[in-house]
Amino acid sequence: MADGTIVVCDALRAVAESLAAYLERDGLGVVATVSEAEELLDAVAVHQPALVLLDVTVSRRYPGRLVAALARTGDAKVLMLGPVTASDDAVDALRDGVQGWVPDRASGAEMADAVRAVLRGEFRMPPELVVGALRSTAGADPDGAAAAQGSGGRGSTATDARIAALGDRERAVLACLVEGLDRRGIAVRLQISENTVKTHIGRILGKLGAHSRLEAAAIGRRAGLGDP
Repeated sequence: MADGTIVVCDALRAVAESLAAYLERDGLGVVATVSEAEELLDAVAVHQPALVLLDVTVSRRYPGRLVAALARTGDAKVLMLGPVTASDDAVDALRDGVQGWVPDRASGAEMADAVRAVLRGEFRMPPELVVGALRSTAGADPDGAAAAQGSGGRGSTATDARIAALGDRERAVLACLVEGLDRRGIAVRLQISENTVKTHIGRILGKLGAHSRLEAAAIGRRAGLGDP
């Protein structure tokens, strides 16, 4: 994998080339621009980039889970580009390991900032998209929803037991995840370092038995944490 290199994929090749040109002017290295999923998979296999900037439209057209296919092809981080209303797409992308999402209304500077953040290993997701993804997840989990309704909106006994295992600071971090805050936002709100937030999130995932931040946030939401 070439550190800092990027493949840009947009359904409109002209847009992909424009995005690539902006990133290159901003000092970021783009090794390929493509407009179709098969082109993207080939480019990732050949160039082994550090990051893929992927238009959600291309992902939707692929007959399968494109982010998962990219993970099988290389070690590139994936930053999606699309509307913040695409919560169903976000759920699939998060489950498959996407590192972030840039709203289609974002400016060039905001996109470049998100690219750099993801290359540094940070997670970037618009809060409103996280909330939408959580609602989609809850809607697809009738057992969890029924348990929440049956206990006054607090969730099942198993969920309550897992939440009870969290320390006060861990519950505060989980509440922030429910509200859609990223690591930086949590650090600012709780006045702790981002590394401390990362440590807390790791412990939260372990105690909840969750495989991702989205899953942990869904558990916290069913338990009544946060204010989405």
